[in-house]
Amino acid sequence: MKQKSKTTIRAALLLPMVWMAGLAGAHCQSEFRDFSNPEGKTVKAQILGVTGDKVKLKLEGGREIETATTYFSKADQDFIAEWGAKNASKVKYDFDVEYRRKRTEKEKRSEGAVEVTYEKWVYEVIVENVSDADLKGLELQYKIYKSAKADANESRYRSEGLTREGQYLVLKGKVSLGDVPRLKASTVQTGSIPLSTSQLEAGFYYTDGDKSKQKDDIDGAWFKIFHDGKEVHEVKSSHAALKEAKW
Repeated sequence: MKQKSKTTIRAALLLPMVWMAGLAGAHCQSEFRDFSNPEGKTVKAQILGVTGDKVKLKLEGGREIETATTYFSKADQDFIAEWGAKNASKVKYDFDVEYRRKRTEKEKRSEGAVEVTYEKWVYEVIVENVSDADLKGLELQYKIYKSAKADANESRYRSEGLTREGQYLVLKGKVSLGDVPRLKASTVQTGSIPLSTSQLEAGFYYTDGDKSKQKDDIDGAWFKIFHDGKEVHEVKSSHAALKEAKW
């Protein structure tokens, strides 16, 4: 059986302590020093951790507080930012991502000899944080691909806001995942993409004799997760549209 080193065991024991203390941004303490606000009030404390625009301090008496870095003087804000950058932990990012399509609207109408169905679809995306830390400020960015085939009068205006990539129309967007603790999940929804289906009514044929149904298709989805502006994870469907696609 493979044995773990003492260092590995020690690190494994320390991680739960770090999460309990809320130190996702750092793993060591600073020395005690004076922190002042713009009004001149001073407190002696040491930094326990920095997460985003929040700093966690331990006061001389042992009490721990968390407050916005903007509460302090400009010099102290610079010190906190520098300390946070030097002591930032290296998060091992990992996520379980599930996604499924969901229809939100459906409308059927006649346009001359053509029966048209207009629909709107979204993706519901479930992101579970299986990284080795609680994460704040996660963002999901996405691209949803569709091919336009239906003979529908309103297809063009309903597809406004989509961009063209080769033969496909693409819906681009982003949505906040918020703060996701370790082993917890966040569920979000993308913007809607319009789909149309057209079918000639009974007794009508196209000039080439065709009477087949014309239908728009969703041709895949691509999702990326960002943390503090940095891409940390991606997942995409296996559709042909995505094989040569560029972000």
